[in-house]
Amino acid sequence: MNLNLKNKLQFSLLSIFSTILFLTSCNNNEEVEEIILIAPTVSEVEVGLFNNELGVVGEDFHFNAEFLAGDLLNLVTINIEQREGETYSTDWSFEMVWDKYQGLKNATMHQHFDIPAEAPKGIYDFIITVTDQNGTSSEEVRNIELIDAADFPEVNPHVEVFGVDKINVEGTGGFNNFYNNGEFRNPEETFFGVDESIWSSLQIGEIKGDGILYGLLIKKSLNHKPETLEAIDFSKVIVTEVKEHTGFEEVRTFSNSFNTNFNNHYMYGVPLKIGATEDNNFPETTTITGDLAWENGTYYYGVVYYNFTYLKSAFQYIEFDIIIE
Repeated sequence: MNLNLKNKLQFSLLSIFSTILFLTSCNNNEEVEEIILIAPTVSEVEVGLFNNELGVVGEDFHFNAEFLAGDLLNLVTINIEQREGETYSTDWSFEMVWDKYQGLKNATMHQHFDIPAEAPKGIYDFIITVTDQNGTSSEEVRNIELIDAADFPEVNPHVEVFGVDKINVEGTGGFNNFYNNGEFRNPEETFFGVDESIWSSLQIGEIKGDGILYGLLIKKSLNHKPETLEAIDFSKVIVTEVKEHTGFEEVRTFSNSFNTNFNNHYMYGVPLKIGATEDNNFPETTTITGDLAWENGTYYYGVVYYNFTYLKSAFQYIEFDIIIE
């Protein structure tokens, strides 16, 4: 082989090998930045009137939810799907898609639509899917039972009144109307301070037989928001009040009222002072220590009702801050 040709070949091979080493070295040293896409969230879901998870075939249906995008909202889809293991008179499914929230960061959806007249009765999955413009999506599944109008239950527990007042000194002194049926009276002051008392007016509609009502104050950080009596973890809740009813023979309403008359306020339960050492649980109070100990932060405040006779529940929650210092 010609010496010059041999030298040129050796140089070329060396160059190629050096390039490979350089590229490999660069690839090994470069940090690959992982792109994390945030998925949208779904909250404050209401399926059916009073969130009773009932739909009447051929009639108007209520749905409510709040959406928060990871980037910007794209589509909201609702599917009603038959469940495996359930029996239906015929195969059927339902879908609705909304694009009117495209481009928004967050949205409150309050929607009414008719349940088709051909829908067979039964228990279904109610599937809520929200997609984001960044390509992610989130899904939440609730229950829905489709019934005929004639089958609508006589007993249909729901939260009819949800009011909260703030008392400056327990039993005396001033008070103000803090929250009433979906509205904070002063959106700039949605908090309670130490030594102020929570004083609520709670009323459950369309009940009969025997039942129980709990008022609950829960740290949001405990990630506990029970919707039924059996779901309540009493190691994570501060009980503001307990009220039972027995032997109601006619359909009626039920409230937490203890016939209190303070500045002409009726239909209110017992107050609970922020900073109290014990809650209002009954028959035995719980000491507010450990995980329950008062602290600055956001709390859930809500009512959970259960009817022992008809095995039906109702619940509702709001959020506000508590400031200890």
